[in-house]
Amino acid sequence: MIPKRCVIRKGEPEDATYTMAIAKEILTEGYGLKHLSEFHDSLEKEKAWISRYEEPEFFLIAEMDGDVVGFLNFDLGALSSTRHQGTFGVSVKRGVRNKGIGRKLVTTMIEQCRRTERIDIIRLNVLESNARAIHLYESLGFQKEGCFQDYIRKNGRSENLIHMALHLHC
Repeated sequence: MIPKRCVIRKGEPEDATYTMAIAKEILTEGYGLKHLSEFHDSLEKEKAWISRYEEPEFFLIAEMDGDVVGFLNFDLGALSSTRHQGTFGVSVKRGVRNKGIGRKLVTTMIEQCRRTERIDIIRLNVLESNARAIHLYESLGFQKEGCFQDYIRKNGRSENLIHMALHLHC
């Protein structure tokens, strides 16, 4: 199911134009916590965001035939007491969804985290209405650990946020 021509690589600041377009597309569809109007419209800010990722944190790009079709960012906990865990976000371009690209990005992230001894837990939050993403995460071993009721209110409706985690070294 995963296109053979899909390559996962380290993200570079030069990818910023593409990652901004994908993020805006996703926000326009109603996914994510932000409203489109809250997303920055600065290529320089996007380049700086991508540039800040250094091991063990990372930014991955999914590329097909030279076209950036998705990305994933992985961030460790901000405090010394929470740096044994990290969170991630994944975004895939509309025209190539359901082709295994998100799975390939998340699988690559899991493999990279498994190779880093001090990362024990990968966490994520996902909108309850995003059944496709929840199914993907569960198929990769993530388990639901909680639900934030009425977490966001967008477009006149309330939405719950599901908290999921994968424990790596149990």
